[in-house]
Amino acid sequence: MTDQTTDSTNDPTGASGIDLTPQSNRQVRGPHSKGRNRLIVGSITLVLAFVLFKALSSASVFFYNVDEAVAEQVELGERTFRMQGVVVSEPVKDATGVITFGVSFNDVDAEIRHIGEEPTDLFEIGMPVVIEGHWDGRVFESTQILVKHSETYIADNEGNQDRPGVGENGVLP
Repeated sequence: MTDQTTDSTNDPTGASGIDLTPQSNRQVRGPHSKGRNRLIVGSITLVLAFVLFKALSSASVFFYNVDEAVAEQVELGERTFRMQGVVVSEPVKDATGVITFGVSFNDVDAEIRHIGEEPTDLFEIGMPVVIEGHWDGRVFESTQILVKHSETYIADNEGNQDRPGVGENGVLP
């Protein structure tokens, strides 16, 4: 009788039938995985660049002076932008609520037609303003008025600091 046992030390498949021999030239990735990885990284980079560009371009606050906006009126067309100047004519409100007035910067004037919320009571001749809107022919149609005010504060009741119970500079003791 001969013993016909298999010698597992010489058989690379072992008892389970799985080849456990180390392979040095085995290809782990597919032949196109390097190109696919570059495509993914490139796509992510493009998306991030686009998002960054949009965020920075929409976050910037830019406005034209009246003289610049008048000089570039044709190029600006009906595009919405901001324009700064000083109110030079008395604002007039018509029956429909539209306010018309003039602004100036560097001796160049522009006629403004404002449709929208009425500006604050600081809105008067001589006040610097930033106006958002677009050109409609030779008239600037405004949808928003931002009134710039000075940083000087003048108390409404100048004499109150002299009343009894109030200390120096109007501060309570």
